[in-house]
This record gives sequence, structure tokens and C-alpha cells, in this order.
Amino acid sequence: MQTTQELPRTTWLDKPLISRLNITWEMVIFTTLLLVAFVTRFYNLDARVMSHDESLHTYFSWKLYQGDGYQHDPMMHGPLQFHLLSWTYFLLGDSDFTARIPAALFGIASIAFLWAYRRYLGTVGVLVATLLFVISPYMLYYSRYVRNESFVVLFGLIGMWAILRYLESGKPRYLLWLTASTALHFVTKETAFIYTAQMLLFLGLLLVVRLVRRKWSNSLYRSLFLAMLVLGILLLGFAVGQVLFASNTSTASAPTLAQPAVPGQGSSAGQMFQSPLFLTLLPAGLGLAAILLALLFMVRGLGLRFLRQERAFGLIVLLGTFVLPQLSPFPVRFMGWAVPDTPGAILALSASEVLHFVVFLVPLTLIAIGIGLWWNPRQWLINAVLFYVIFTLFYTTNFTNPSGFLSGLVGSLGYWMAQQGVGRGSQPWYYYFLIQVPVYEYLAALGSLIAVVIFTRRQLRASSAPEPVEEEAPADTSPEPEDESNKP
Repeated sequence: MQTTQELPRTTWLDKPLISRLNITWEMVIFTTLLLVAFVTRFYNLDARVMSHDESLHTYFSWKLYQGDGYQHDPMMHGPLQFHLLSWTYFLLGDSDFTARIPAALFGIASIAFLWAYRRYLGTVGVLVATLLFVISPYMLYYSRYVRNESFVVLFGLIGMWAILRYLESGKPRYLLWLTASTALHFVTKETAFIYTAQMLLFLGLLLVVRLVRRKWSNSLYRSLFLAMLVLGILLLGFAVGQVLFASNTSTASAPTLAQPAVPGQGSSAGQMFQSPLFLTLLPAGLGLAAILLALLFMVRGLGLRFLRQERAFGLIVLLGTFVLPQLSPFPVRFMGWAVPDTPGAILALSASEVLHFVVFLVPLTLIAIGIGLWWNPRQWLINAVLFYVIFTLFYTTNFTNPSGFLSGLVGSLGYWMAQQGVGRGSQPWYYYFLIQVPVYEYLAALGSLIAVVIFTRRQLRASSAPEPVEEEAPADTSPEPEDESNKP
């Protein structure tokens, strides 16, 4: 009887390992830089004595770890760091070393996330950026320091990457990335307002460029749109300049070095600006009217359907509606009403002071909700729920401090508005541009200048290069075939 021999089956366990790995030199260099980052961030992490800021952050985190609760205080920025530190104490114990672990891990994570920028920076660009992040004095220092800067870097990188990916693909998951990173930034530090403003400025310029390049139903609408937009920006800029000038002059007689506030003891409320009211209200009102007219001409020339489908516009709506209710301290302070900036001030608000905020907070919130639902009800609701779940859980410390929601919503910006006139170190206006950057971050600054020069030269060459002329096909000189239809 003939027997057949069964062939052995080949499974993944029988296949060679190395042959299936696609390891490139880029991966090797990037991994090496990550290892260097890990060593430099964790080596001798507890050697330096805790500074004043670190002592505040570690103490109130330790109290939360001990079960004494936590109250958000804008003077010490957002609540995320305190929760992370208390979790670290719970897992690893409380020490100088463990207190700095979250900052070190976020510093390393920021470097690791640069890998996602390969499609935009290229292979060499990502490796250069990674090297600069690893050796940057600022990045290294704050990755070994119990403050919020290390967290801010990661959230900023994620937010900008999510914007670029959504503009490129339009996939809703990148909206969730943007929303999560923005919400985490707002529960980390008030720099979220600056980052969001920069992103909105970028998206606004991109939107204008895309709109101008589109074909309008009437070229007159396009011209009027640009004219009203420029006029509105100029008028609003003038109004903001008046506010800043009035704020600086009102604090000119204050001491140049102020002592930090003691948590829970409150601080002075916002003061009435000293500039004439009409010098601010008139250009601000005219500027807003010009912007509204620009939007009207844009809708008439392109249509609402196109506007809602424009990805840059959708990102503006998403970020703008999240930040809009938090801007209520601006009109409240402008009216000369009290702006609470500490937990004690929040709890001590009188009925009339609460009404002052309601007058602006409720309309701004309703406007944000209306715009979001008009743009894309499903996507906006999903992202709004994600944003406010993160915002509420951290600011209320898992609902154990309900007043923390209002403190985060209006107190954060209110406190730092009052701090703008305080020069804690008496630094000159050029301190960052002409002292810190040239001394500490000259490599990154020099590289940025070189990149701008190279980019500008390439753009000029591309714009001046003659457009390729399509060559006409040579005429066919071969004899035409005879007509066979007339032949017998």
C-alpha cells in the first residue's frame, strides 16, 4: 500500500526573524537619540535642590496624594500637573526623584513624537529636529523641572500635527487628536490661549488664501471681501493696541518686582482702563462690523455649503468655539467689574458679580454652541463632549471641587490678564529675542534662519521659472490610404 508523507507546516515560528525586520539607518539614529534623551533626562534627576515653584507644585500634589483634596489656583497654572504628581506618588512613592518623573517622561515623549512629522520634515529634517530637541538647553532643563513646560511642548506638537493631518486627509479622527491635545493643554497652563491663537491665525491665513484662489460667482464680492477683511483687522488691531496701552499705563506706577500671591488669599480684581472709552469701543465695533460684512460677501460669493466643507474653516470653528466662552473675562474686565482669579475669590463672588459674568458668559456659550451645530452637528458634539469631559474632570478634581470648573473657565485667564503688567524680573522687552535665544538656543535660531532663506530662494526660483511649453505633435506626412469603398 502506497503511503503519502505529509509536508511539515510552516508557521510564523519557523520563519526567520531578522529577514522580516525593515530596520533603516534612520530608525537606528532616531532610536539612539531617544536613548540619549532618556539618559540625559533621568540621570541624577534628584540632585538639584527644589526651587520655589517646584516646592509649591510638589507640596500641593502631596496634599492631594494624602487625601486632602485640591483646589485649582490660577497662580500655579492648571491642575493636570498636580494630578500627575499625585498619581506618581501613589505608584512610586514621594521623593524629589519621583516628583520630576512626569516632566522627564513628557520631555522624552515630545522627542519621540517627532517621528510623526516625517511626512512633513523628511528624513533629514526629523533627525535634525530630534537632535536639537535632545541637546536644547531649554528642553533639557524643563524636562528635569517640576513645571508645566514639558507637558505644553507635547500637546503643542500633537495639536499642530493633528491640524496638518486633517487638512491633508479630512479624517475625523484627527479632530479628536486636536480636541484632546487642546483640552489637555487648557488643563495644563494658560499658554493654551497663546497656542490656540497662533493656530487660529495660521488657519485664518490659510483659509483666506484658499478662498482667494477659488472661483467666485462675482468678482466684485471677492474684492469687497478682501477690502472689508483688511479694514476689520486694522480696526481691531487698533482697538487691541488701545487696550494694551491703557493696561500698561495703568500699571506703570506699580513696583517692577511683585511678590507671588499666596494660594487661597485672593488678589486685586481687574481695574477700569484709563483710556477714553470711545477710543476702544468705536474701532472695535467698526472692526467687528467690517469682519461681518466680509463674511457676508464671502457667503454671497462662494455659498455656505462650500464654506462648511472647507477643512480650514472647520478647524477654526472647532478651536474657536472651545475657547470663546473662556474669553468672557475680557469684556468683564473692560467694563471695570471684578474678575475672580483665586479659589477664594470664586467662592466669595456676590450675586451682582456672578450676574456680571452671566451677562457675557451665557451669550458667548450659546454663540459657540450655535456655530458648532451649524457647522457639523455630529462632529462638533463628539469633540465638545471630549473637550469638556477632560476639562471638567481635571478642574473639579473628579467632581470633588465643583467651583474649580468656574475657576478654570474664567479665573485662569482673569488672573493672567492681571499679571501682564507685573515685571517679575524687570526684563527689557528684547529679553527673549536678543538675550535668551542668542545665548541658549542659537543653533535652533540659526537653523530656522537658514531654512527661511532656503525656502524663500526656492519659492523665488519657482515663481520666476518659465512655464513649460507643450510641444505640438509633428504633422503626419504619410500618404492617406486609398478609399476601398468605391472599388468593385
